[in-house]
Amino acid sequence: MDTTLQPAAEPAIPLEAAFRAAMRRLAATVTVISTRSESGLRHGMTATAVTSVSADPPAVLTCVNRSAALHAQLGLGRRICINLLHCSQQRLSEVFSGAVEGEARFAEGEWLSDADGVPYLADAQANIFCEVEALHAYGTHSICIGRVVRVMCRPDVAPLVYQDGAYMCTGPLTGPLATPQE
Repeated sequence: MDTTLQPAAEPAIPLEAAFRAAMRRLAATVTVISTRSESGLRHGMTATAVTSVSADPPAVLTCVNRSAALHAQLGLGRRICINLLHCSQQRLSEVFSGAVEGEARFAEGEWLSDADGVPYLADAQANIFCEVEALHAYGTHSICIGRVVRVMCRPDVAPLVYQDGAYMCTGPLTGPLATPQE
């Protein structure tokens, strides 16, 4: 008797809808990307499309929709901060997702500025300061690669996570882990 698992029959749904459904299953730490324009205005947006690229040199990648107001502030050599949110900062994520516009977003949370004038969230899970080294247009977004110039981390680890359209917090697994039956 063959006990090999067979994939379920795939429903006839468009590729784009299937892709979106699959991506809802990809949990991601919620971040706010922040920067300051040459005119001195602060800009920020919530993002979950952030990942490390390299440890040597330290670099991160983020994807920014070209229709986002922050996109116009990205440019080679510009400084940004990727603020990883703590699980207590859901409201801040919502504000930077569009609930509030422009500079008024920075009324939520405790924002400071580094020596270069880049705004950063004082009580974020972590702050990753970067200099933009590459921008690549792809589809509706630009892929932004930032060379990490400085990092600050909060002592406790409790990131805000977004998965399947909902916010959640993570924690270590407890108890024995179930093992597959043979």
